[in-house]
Amino acid sequence: MIFFNNQLMPTTSSATLYMVSNPVAFTRFEDHEAAIFIQLHELIDRAFAEGDDPISLIENYLEIIYAGGHQTGDIANFLMQSDKMVLALWTLKENWNNLDDSIPADSLLYGGMEKKEALQLYAEITLRTYLEVLSGTDL
Repeated sequence: MIFFNNQLMPTTSSATLYMVSNPVAFTRFEDHEAAIFIQLHELIDRAFAEGDDPISLIENYLEIIYAGGHQTGDIANFLMQSDKMVLALWTLKENWNNLDDSIPADSLLYGGMEKKEALQLYAEITLRTYLEVLSGTDL
């Protein structure tokens, strides 16, 4: 199941950063944050498998110097602690704090997109596209 909620992800950019695969819908920010961390691992692994260098991508898109290890976990930890990611997660936490449970998750009342469009977007997310959005942080 793809976890998508228009209140939490009202823009295409926020959907790219916050949409994750999970067997059940989240009920709190901390679980959602953990799923994003897992997704970063998956995106980094996929980048390696496709011949990309995740470290170079992170350095180029976020304009920061990476000095950590070369394992997926090291890179994901670094990315989670980057200023841009901390800001993105702060924004997500604020969205969780303002979540109105009485409104359906796919309600377009808060902007966002149709579920079909969100699923298509999710299928196209790569580490490169994730970093492109994160570098802009126009949430």
